[in-house]
Amino acid sequence: MKSALTLFLALLLSPLTALHAEDTTPSIPLASRGLPRILFNNDSDDLKWPAYPEHHVSGLWVPEGKYLPLPTIHTLDDALAPRIGPLAKTKTQGLSYCGNFGLPIWELKRDHIAALGNDPLQPILQFWKRDGRTFFFSMRMNDAHHEIFNWAHLWDDFRRTHRGLWIDPPTDAEWENKFLPWLNGTGPKPEFPSRRDLRLDYSKPQVRKHYLETLREACRRYDLDGIELDWLRSPKLFRPHEVGTAAITDFVTEARAILDASAKISGRPLRLVSRVPDSPEGAIAMGLDVEAWLKKGLLDAVIAGNGVMFSGLDLEAWVALAHRHHTPVYGSLERMKLRKSFSRYGTPETLRAAAATLWEKGADGLYFFNFYLRDEMPLFDEFGDRAKLAELPKEYFCDIDMRSGPWSSLGETHLLALKPGTPSAVNLVIADNPTQAKEVSLEILFKSEGETEAPTISLNGQLLKDLKSTRSASDLTLTLSSDSLKSALKRGTNEFRFVSQSSTTVAALSVYVVP
Repeated sequence: MKSALTLFLALLLSPLTALHAEDTTPSIPLASRGLPRILFNNDSDDLKWPAYPEHHVSGLWVPEGKYLPLPTIHTLDDALAPRIGPLAKTKTQGLSYCGNFGLPIWELKRDHIAALGNDPLQPILQFWKRDGRTFFFSMRMNDAHHEIFNWAHLWDDFRRTHRGLWIDPPTDAEWENKFLPWLNGTGPKPEFPSRRDLRLDYSKPQVRKHYLETLREACRRYDLDGIELDWLRSPKLFRPHEVGTAAITDFVTEARAILDASAKISGRPLRLVSRVPDSPEGAIAMGLDVEAWLKKGLLDAVIAGNGVMFSGLDLEAWVALAHRHHTPVYGSLERMKLRKSFSRYGTPETLRAAAATLWEKGADGLYFFNFYLRDEMPLFDEFGDRAKLAELPKEYFCDIDMRSGPWSSLGETHLLALKPGTPSAVNLVIADNPTQAKEVSLEILFKSEGETEAPTISLNGQLLKDLKSTRSASDLTLTLSSDSLKSALKRGTNEFRFVSQSSTTVAALSVYVVP
């Protein structure tokens, strides 16, 4: 068996990104674009929440559903302590700081963050870049948090004074009698027969101009290494049946021109990266013709997906598309949304497996979103070092397509709904070689309204036998750890096929590997 070091050296010397001989997609060195191997998105709650403590009496929320004490900003260290300070102790070189979430960050109320000076982002940026790390200004292109909260930093002047530019604008009467009382804290949140879409309509030139002006001002104010256009926060730009890819391509073209003009002044390049949906088809449906952007040379990197799909993510499609135009691709990991669909998500083993799966699928780098638990930040050094990652235990899990989110009658997410006598299958990607692993074990959780018989299960065409079963209420858990499991599993895509004699759902499936 090759050692992990030998495998890592082979990767460095090989022109291929993926580890399978049949893969022929050439890798794109991130360093050649001035890009970091790991890019961490900080959504700036650790700055904007302390600026408005009246909105956040419980503290600073983190993805585990917990709250950290809301820092009182007396010094720069107070602002760094929740997230960026611990991150700086890792080898992470790239920070993408959310500076536009409705209100540009330089317009935050200063009362409670005055210690940071006239522009609160400046000292944070200078701290991060002190050791030569890269700093990106991240722009949420159509954030929808204002639909939920009446916080002042979400309801900026542009949104308030340009109601006609909303996708579903209110009438004057609705604005005066429903919205204003809610925004002013004197009335309840507006209720309508169906959900109102209060995001901005990108078919309107004024909307595109507004975001371009924000981008231009960010380039003027800050010593940036680049700009991130985050189209997934939140992923809607047009009214139904009015999606216009040409308008967004023109927008990205103008954004590129602004960066290039700023680069001429600064004397060094400014990078443009863009976070886009899980698939090229999903991007087109939203109005993002990423292929057109790549053909025009507008992007320095593609950030692929929401970060909540791994085995089921068609990252290979993004890699193939972007690499044809000599552009690298980041695979995304999100920390928050999978907690309900796979209860153990968040353990070091599951996070390592998610990262390993993205590398296996051809990612050139990794991008982290909503990943704010300080105790987990040292794991980033494992995720970015493929040789080290290859040596560590991992728990690979089938991920649910969060775009459609199948739900069982019990109100819980599930992978598959099994009907009596009807074969069904799921796939799981494993980045290790199971046949050479020290330990491999399988766990499958089934849920049903009543007691159910164990389905027949085959793995890559081999019938699995001698599974151990455990029952509790409506749950049935099957486990297996044997040489036959090792021989049935393989590196790459593994198909699990089920035939059940009763109605049940496959709620979770995972494979634990100790290399």
